[in-house]
Amino acid sequence: MSSNSLPGIKTPRVRRRTALALAASMTAAMAMTACSHDATDDSAPPAPGAARVSADLQKLMSTAPWSSGQWGLQVADLQTGKVVQSKGADSQFMTGSTAKTFAVGAALDVLGDDHRFRTPVVHSGTVSADGRLSGDLILVGSGDLALGGRTTTSGGLDVPDFDHYDANAVPGMATLTEEDPLAGVNELARQVAASGVRHVDGDVVIDNRLWDPVSIGGVPVTPTIVNDNLIDVLITPGAPGEPAEADWRPKTAAFGVDAQVTTTPAGTKPTVTTESVSPGHIRVRGSVPADVKAPFVTTYQVPDPAAFARTVLIEALARNGVGVSAPSLGANPDSKLPPSAEVSSLPVSATYASPPFKEYAKLINKVSHNLGANLLPPLMAAHKGQRTHADGMKIEKEFLAHAGVDPNSISLVDAQGLPGDKATPTAQVALLRHVARQDDFAVFYDSMPNMGIDGSLADVIEHTDPAAGHIRAKTGTLISSHQGKLALGTKALAGYVDAKDGRRYAFAIYVNNIPVPSDSVSDAIDLALKANKQLGAMAATIYKSPTA
Repeated sequence: MSSNSLPGIKTPRVRRRTALALAASMTAAMAMTACSHDATDDSAPPAPGAARVSADLQKLMSTAPWSSGQWGLQVADLQTGKVVQSKGADSQFMTGSTAKTFAVGAALDVLGDDHRFRTPVVHSGTVSADGRLSGDLILVGSGDLALGGRTTTSGGLDVPDFDHYDANAVPGMATLTEEDPLAGVNELARQVAASGVRHVDGDVVIDNRLWDPVSIGGVPVTPTIVNDNLIDVLITPGAPGEPAEADWRPKTAAFGVDAQVTTTPAGTKPTVTTESVSPGHIRVRGSVPADVKAPFVTTYQVPDPAAFARTVLIEALARNGVGVSAPSLGANPDSKLPPSAEVSSLPVSATYASPPFKEYAKLINKVSHNLGANLLPPLMAAHKGQRTHADGMKIEKEFLAHAGVDPNSISLVDAQGLPGDKATPTAQVALLRHVARQDDFAVFYDSMPNMGIDGSLADVIEHTDPAAGHIRAKTGTLISSHQGKLALGTKALAGYVDAKDGRRYAFAIYVNNIPVPSDSVSDAIDLALKANKQLGAMAATIYKSPTA
């Protein structure tokens, strides 16, 4: 998602978790121009043999402002495949982040739930008896999204309710994980020192050639990632009228932060912008209310991930007693890299092994992590000896065809869920039914938010609602332009219901193009949050009465 903050937005804290469903694709979508829409009239008859929608669901769709949107849904018995409710199920709708279910399902099939990313540091040249390396140290990017920066003591990945990755989309909501974002880099440096290297006479180089360069929504998708390629700026308010204090992480000479943020009275709206006015200098301006949850987190998108990774690795080497003759700042000198085949045969000085991929699937789906999702196509391509994002999307589509998804029912251009991604409710349910028949279904199921319990669905229904804990589903949200005006481009929910009747159902619900009552981004966010609860109420209704 874009690193530009959206000033003037405040969302009540009681909605803190539900805001996560909105944040994952909102900012990037808003930068898009008006999108085409393939949904037909919402009064279209259901597919032959399919039941119509229940009166209770129809009532939820028919009240203002929801009646102004285009609706599509399908509910099917997971075991038999019988469609028990349907509306516009064969029309394409913008998916929002429900597109991530297609990508995660494909990646589990291609990579496997126990796949581990192994990031090596190799060296050219020789190491003398006194520890001087005559050549270069080379970190070879493996596509590890976390690189140790989220790894818990139990060996999993830390997944917060509202991740720093979306801090700028809904200001004041994000929390930071407790782990050191440089933990993996520090471990690699420790191993290099333990291997006997004391000084590098050559250079330190990041090898990001695992796949061809690609950028999605303006964000580079690279094989080497440190702290999601973000600098976190932490702002702690003072008394009204006083300056707020600012800190940042990870600390590195690659970036300095110039923060001038004031404290405003409790109840006011935060207005914080984070930008770079010159290389290596981050400027933070604005205000935060005195009662904001501290620290207030805003982020800066690192423009050159390879140069960033190189600098923090050189600094970690120094902390572990390994000197480097080359300067720590500057561009990554990738022109010094030998051919990839030669790099793969060089001596290994260090290796960082990640937690299993099932932990990454959980991170991607629980917090709707855009960068993590967009890593999946090139990772799948690399796993099959191919090189491009397009190769990976082709692999995903081949998986979906094998899963019984009609190729004409989907249009997927990325794994994140930007406006070009469209699917029919029938396609979504077909994917969910296929995944449910696989050996790793428990991994996919556990990766999705648990309604009324955690993630982006924690607060969409009351914790005491009988449906709480019985619905696992992925949210999707896009705020975009429709007919020249700001609109809730899509609100989507897709997953599984363990219904009151004792059976499990797969479901998909989409609503597209609900006008925002004004041109205010704050109003758009409020509408998206209300839609999140509306679709949560629909899923809870399916729990109580799954058939029409």
